Amino acid sequence: MISPGDIPEDEAPAEQSPRLADSRPSRTEQTRAANAVNKLGLRLTRLSLRDLDRLELPERLREEIDVSQNLKPKSRGRQNRLIGQILRAEDHEAIQQRLELLNRDQRDGVRHEQVTENWLTRLVEEGDVAVEGLITDYPHADRQRLRMLTRSAQQDPAARKTKRARRELLRAIRDLRA
Repeated sequence: MISPGDIPEDEAPAEQSPRLADSRPSRTEQTRAANAVNKLGLRLTRLSLRDLDRLELPERLREEIDVSQNLKPKSRGRQNRLIGQILRAEDHEAIQQRLELLNRDQRDGVRHEQVTENWLTRLVEEGDVAVEGLITDYPHADRQRLRMLTRSAQQDPAARKTKRARRELLRAIRDLRA
């Protein structure tokens, strides 16, 4: 009779060898990983063409994403599974990192625009006091132009001239903050 100690370790069944059992992911872990890759594929199909270009995706993956975007939403299931399959064959972790970087850049852009809009609101509400605050933060700014635009933007909000002045003032603030 053969005892379990007589079987060489590399020939032992997986349940007897703790080293082999620990090295392989469980089915649940494999399913979670596959679902995460599929979700990445779905996120990619929802991006704009410009954002997809910035990610520098492999050619076949990009083509399949373009096909998916041209399908009706109810018809995308099989195409999305194909995209997930292609992603698993590619370096999906690198693509995930580039997507996170893209999202971070977009969030930073939104924050930047919010600060710009806050400056616009402050200039319209406070007038010259806010202009002086803006000049303090950005000494290279054209004080006279900012005052003129601020005064024009403070006029009747429904007037066409006022709307144009607000747009120009917003553009001037963006240029200062660039």
